[in-house]
Amino acid sequence: MKMKDLLLPMLAICLIVAISATALADTGYTSLFGGWVDNGMTRQANDCFVTFGISNGSYVHVSVQSPDYPAGDTYVPTGNAYYYYDAIRIYVADVNYNTSQALVDISKPTTSGSSSATGTKIWCDTPGQNALGGDAVTFPITIQNNNAGDKTYSLSASSGTGWALSFQYSGKNVYQLYVPSAQTRTVNLVAQTAYDSTIGEKTISVSTGDAGMDVHVDITSINQSAGVSSQVSSLIAGIGDKVFYSFSVQNLQSQQNNYKLAVEGLPDNWYYQYLDSQASTSQMAEVAVPAQATKNFVLQILPPVSVTAGDYNFTAVITTPDNVTIRQPLTLKLTSSVSMGVNSDKLAYTSQPGQTFDIKVYVSNTGSGGALTNVYPDITAPSGWVVSSSPAKVNSIKAGETQAFTVSVQSPGNIVASDYDVKVNVKSDQAQSSSDYRITITTSSIIPYVGGGIILVVLVGLVFLYRKYGRR
Repeated sequence: MKMKDLLLPMLAICLIVAISATALADTGYTSLFGGWVDNGMTRQANDCFVTFGISNGSYVHVSVQSPDYPAGDTYVPTGNAYYYYDAIRIYVADVNYNTSQALVDISKPTTSGSSSATGTKIWCDTPGQNALGGDAVTFPITIQNNNAGDKTYSLSASSGTGWALSFQYSGKNVYQLYVPSAQTRTVNLVAQTAYDSTIGEKTISVSTGDAGMDVHVDITSINQSAGVSSQVSSLIAGIGDKVFYSFSVQNLQSQQNNYKLAVEGLPDNWYYQYLDSQASTSQMAEVAVPAQATKNFVLQILPPVSVTAGDYNFTAVITTPDNVTIRQPLTLKLTSSVSMGVNSDKLAYTSQPGQTFDIKVYVSNTGSGGALTNVYPDITAPSGWVVSSSPAKVNSIKAGETQAFTVSVQSPGNIVASDYDVKVNVKSDQAQSSSDYRITITTSSIIPYVGGGIILVVLVGLVFLYRKYGRR
């Protein structure tokens, strides 16, 4: 047999011996199994069924089922042991992630009902993390209770950095954590770093009261010196309306800073201006914010009147003194606006009974972008009057255009001379507008002469009859 054929078996034997030596170092336990296990493999030992899960990381997922104890489930780092009540101990010596195998030892207590595993062990799979100033960093802290009884641990952390440190478990902020005997629990330590944190490694000390460890945050760069927010980033406005976006800049540093203001991505012929308030007329190219203070201001967008309706996207840009740009995407939805104007040559007319006359009505679309559709005059006149319109209706009037309507009016022939009102209400799908007209009905100027002529004829007739028959 060649030497290389003997090398692998010898190596495996050495590893198993190493495991056994480690297991024997913890007196009071007898090894039941020692060797490599595959991902998903289940081994039986001392009436317990142990299943191993092996994936990327520095630990092995161990779950235990037993008819005598509650189920156990934990993650065991390389070089550590998991004590499942007083039944077995699972020790992880090595992990080969290329083959998804782990080198483990399963032992049972030499004396039934006793265990030499006492105390508390804590660890973190990611004890060192990189971050930018202002980031929140989360450390998963695993606490293993190796004591004979259940225990409630008091949690504390300190760093000397002034960062906000908190423990979170199941979505809640906690300061104590209950861990049953021979089980583990994982609590998250959340460190909220400061924007002005200095670059370099910072240490956070974690304690459960009887066990502790250190975790580390390496600040690689300052995130930003300002916090920028806008009340609303998406607006809807009609064409021709004034458009304002409200902003605030929070200076996170200990000295006053001037922040440059700009806008990127505006369409051609659009304009913008930053103002102290909506009522202000002075434009700002930059905003000065005192240390640790907040400044409010507005951005006005000025689209041209000829713009078409639609969605437009652009970006507000705030530049810090250290040339860090903070971008706030903005959206503007422009809708077509329509407005109706109604005019006439005059608002008062004079007519005679039974006479027909015309009122010229001019309807204008004074809006921007949208058309007035289905436009027609709705005419209200006294009872017995005859009214009509030419044209009776038009399909549309485009923005900036005017349409003339001729309203024909005829009063009754037997009407009494007086003042009368005619109302023309121009309606459309989008808007309506009305005008009132005063109509004065007068009698004809020849009526007195006609009456006088009749009287004269009657008098002449009477004289003739008197001369002819009066002397008899």
